[in-house]
Amino acid sequence: MKQLTKEEKHAQCMKEIKGTLLVVLICCLWHVITAFALNGSGKYFLGMPAWFSVSVFGTIIIALVGVFVLLKKVFVDFEYDDEAEEADIND
Repeated sequence: MKQLTKEEKHAQCMKEIKGTLLVVLICCLWHVITAFALNGSGKYFLGMPAWFSVSVFGTIIIALVGVFVLLKKVFVDFEYDDEAEEADIND
């Protein structure tokens, strides 16, 4: 577990929040854009309209890849509790 100062903890939390919001935005854009772009095309995929299949399954895949990337590149394991930090200092 990484030891960070209070400012570093805040900066890391902001980095994690921004990364998560970026993945959510990408998922939402994919979902809406593909649904509108393929609506009315008359094509079918997996027995469902193409707009539904591509939009929903694509969003799931993008979300899973996004979470994997966030966990590997953005998120850091650290203790955010100030009491634990004070207990370590007192010991």
